Formats: sequence, C-alpha cells, structure tokens
Amino acid sequence: PVRIKYPLIRSSLLELWRDALALHGDPVKACHDISGNPDKRNRYQHDRGKGGLVRLSWDEASTIIAASLVHTIQRYGPDRIFGFTPIPAMSMVAYSAGTRFLSLIGGSLISFYDWYADLPPASPQIWG
Repeated sequence: PVRIKYPLIRSSLLELWRDALALHGDPVKACHDISGNPDKRNRYQHDRGKGGLVRLSWDEASTIIAASLVHTIQRYGPDRIFGFTPIPAMSMVAYSAGTRFLSLIGGSLISFYDWYADLPPASPQIWG
C-alpha cells in the first residue's frame, strides 16, 4: 500500500523536458539544455514547493533520471553523484543494489552514520 504507483514531476520541468527532447533528440543534450540555461533552470526551480506535480510514465521518468546522471557525470565528474542506502542490517538487498549502482557509475556512497550522525563510516567500529 505504500509503494509508489505513478512517478510525479513538476509540470514546468516536464514541459521544459519534452520541448528540449523534441529539439535535440538526445536526452543528455536535452538535460544540458535545461540545466545550462539560467532562465529555464530558474523556471522549474522557482516552482519548488508549490505543488503542480503531474504524472508521467515510468519509461519517461527513467529516461530523465538516466540523462541527468550522465549529464552530471560528463559535466562535473562521477564524484558529484552520491547516495544513501539503508544500513545492511535493515535491508541487505536495498543496500547492495544501491551501493553496486553507485560503484558502477563512479559515484560516492554515504553511510547511515554520515547521514544521521555526521560521522565517518567506520566510527562505530573505531569508537564502539
């Protein structure tokens, strides 16, 4: 009952995305067009927190996510992508899937302790 059934996106970002994709044909170029243009970037960033979310297909959502990851890696390097997964004791499958993905793309993993306690990953083992 708590599973996400439909992905949602800000309507202004989806409109920009579809226009840029139609113009460029390449999802990564479309992502660069949106994030590299200050007016376009300000348009969808200004809409944060105001609602206006609309449904999109899982395929389109996956394409947007993949394009943004590739764009970020090409422009800033893979170390600019980081993620947090549950601690292994909570869900070994979720932990291993998240860490494997981040490792394959060259991203960085932050741990439960980085996220909640602002400590280095090995601090519980070091300090007990």
